[in-house]
Amino acid sequence: MHLIYSCTYRDKTGTVFFLIFFFAFLIFPAVQLFAQDQDTVRVQVERDLERAIEEIDPEESELDLEELIEFLENLAANPMNINRAGVDDLLQIPGLNFRLAQNIVDHRRREAPFSSVDDLVNVSGIGPVTLSRIRPYITVGTGRELSRDLYLNPRFWTNNGRFEGFSRFQQVLEEQEGYTRPDTLGGYIGSPIKYYQRFRFTSNHLSLNLTQDKDPGEPLSGPTDFDFNSWHIALQDLGRLRTLVVGDYSVAFGQGLLLWSGGAFGKGRDVIRSVSKNERGVRPFTSAQEAIGFRGVAATYGNRLQVTGFYSNRQRTATVIDEETVNFPTESGLHRTLAERDRRNNLGQETFGGRIRAELPYGFLGVSAFHNRFDKTIARGSQPYQAHNFAGRELSGYAADYRLLIGTTMLFGEAAYTDNGGYGLLTGANFEIGLQTDLVMAYRNYDKALQSIFGSGFGEQSGRPRNEQGFYIGLQHDLTEEIRLSTYFDQFHFPAPRFQTRQPTSGFDWLGLIEYRPRPTLNLYALFRSKIRDQEYSSTDEMGRDIRLLDDNIRSNARFQAEYQVHPRVRLRTRFDLVRARAANSDESWGYLVFQDIRFFPHHRLRVDARVTMFDTDDFDSRVFQFENDLLYVLSNTMLFDQGQRMYVVLNYQASDWLDFWFKAGTTVYENRNVIGSGLAQINGNRRSDIGLQARVRF
Repeated sequence: MHLIYSCTYRDKTGTVFFLIFFFAFLIFPAVQLFAQDQDTVRVQVERDLERAIEEIDPEESELDLEELIEFLENLAANPMNINRAGVDDLLQIPGLNFRLAQNIVDHRRREAPFSSVDDLVNVSGIGPVTLSRIRPYITVGTGRELSRDLYLNPRFWTNNGRFEGFSRFQQVLEEQEGYTRPDTLGGYIGSPIKYYQRFRFTSNHLSLNLTQDKDPGEPLSGPTDFDFNSWHIALQDLGRLRTLVVGDYSVAFGQGLLLWSGGAFGKGRDVIRSVSKNERGVRPFTSAQEAIGFRGVAATYGNRLQVTGFYSNRQRTATVIDEETVNFPTESGLHRTLAERDRRNNLGQETFGGRIRAELPYGFLGVSAFHNRFDKTIARGSQPYQAHNFAGRELSGYAADYRLLIGTTMLFGEAAYTDNGGYGLLTGANFEIGLQTDLVMAYRNYDKALQSIFGSGFGEQSGRPRNEQGFYIGLQHDLTEEIRLSTYFDQFHFPAPRFQTRQPTSGFDWLGLIEYRPRPTLNLYALFRSKIRDQEYSSTDEMGRDIRLLDDNIRSNARFQAEYQVHPRVRLRTRFDLVRARAANSDESWGYLVFQDIRFFPHHRLRVDARVTMFDTDDFDSRVFQFENDLLYVLSNTMLFDQGQRMYVVLNYQASDWLDFWFKAGTTVYENRNVIGSGLAQINGNRRSDIGLQARVRF
């Protein structure tokens, strides 16, 4: 994939762009138009994922997004029947809030079942824009539903049954330092191949799953020797028994302050709906994220009043301090070296808990609790930012949450408490101001002592809610049917030290977004964002003593993107990102990214995604990011810095109705570096290339 030419940087950019546009406008000029419903679904899923992750720094984020990816992909593959779904079910659909879900149910009861998805435009609050966003995730059903009294009939369990099995290979092609060292000197034990496979059967009422994963550097001697194995047997939608899972599962309750695994949307382009979480309850776990989820049994029973209970007993990996003391469990799930293998699954973790939730005519009220016990003592840590971390063996937590609809206003919130004395609060309101304007306001106060080890609340900090206060306000206004304006402002304060700080810090950020869709084949947007926060730096006072001072750390960026369906078989997307950054007590630095990609269909069974990216940043602080097309269920939010180019191509070939393939090849070439990465991941050279291959069968 040698796409680097012996010409100037500007010449390369122009040459590549010209070839892409030339190819796009000449490819298959006389081909007959055909429907691309499947691609439309995929595009919407990609947009929702991009909204969720495009602003996330993969070097800093603790969010568990693989489960979120699979959740959206599965929802698109198995659309929700809007003629049967309750309010709670409809809240799982991206783009729907409590008010709209309630309006759908009320309209269905008052008028008649929906005969087509397009009938949703008759529901108050749902217009063409909202309908286009939720369309991939919904259906009106077939009109044939099996009786719930036929539990002994095999057809009851296999109705709408689907089997999916796939295998995935991924690898970095260049040799990394970890594979050159002998294992006795800390080198990797296994091969550089990342291998993942999953086999799953689902029907209206049954789910069976086996997921196996081997990370790069981990050994694999046979089909039973995978580093990570995940499985479940789940029953669902059996009258009052809503869910029963044996094996691996995730829980997501309330606003996530106490119990939430599986990823969630955060601050970003969706300035309204990302603030309030729509709980997913107990769900079977299918991803390969080893550090999240539970293993045991969980069940939800009831209708308007639901009771959930869960029990988990699993092994975790932790760094050893002494025979009876370890650090808090690691999140990487990597066991590649002899040292990592020695501490693999060396910590037992037992958890049980539950939830009671009542559905009212105007909303939901719920209470949740858990008790957790480790079989070894967890050390707190010695750094200033670790002063309030969990320490010991046992921890209990309790929470109460609400979602209420009063007229056109939705109120939401949760209060949490852990038995070490820590507390947390999130409360907010979403206002509908006319038909074109939405406003959301939210206040959060997470105590520095809150030890929500399973939580994932809304805030500036990713991951567990703690040590943060903040106020958020977001506004969205449809200026016309073609133009939407969105903005938010968020002010935050950290009362105790954070990572790399020894004192309280504060900051704020804001976002402005203009989206313009003059016609169905053309989408344009301009995004502006800036974040200013306190950052510590070292200095000396008049006596020559070392002191720690605060100064502003500023990061601002502007983005312009155009997406154009130039032909039923060809879609182009162009983006330009400009970043300005200034670290504390430092000079400002700049970075930019420009990419051109193309999606086209040489054949109705073959889809090709290709992209060329040029980037140039002064330093790491001015780094840039891009969300990439990839293999099914694979997350790619690529970080780029220094100067260079990245190119990739993704092929998706549907060989038959039951067999399809994905292939991705990408390479990043740096103009001003001869070493990439560090430590065991170091590559000696200026190129990093990666490939992936995936096959899926389904019937």
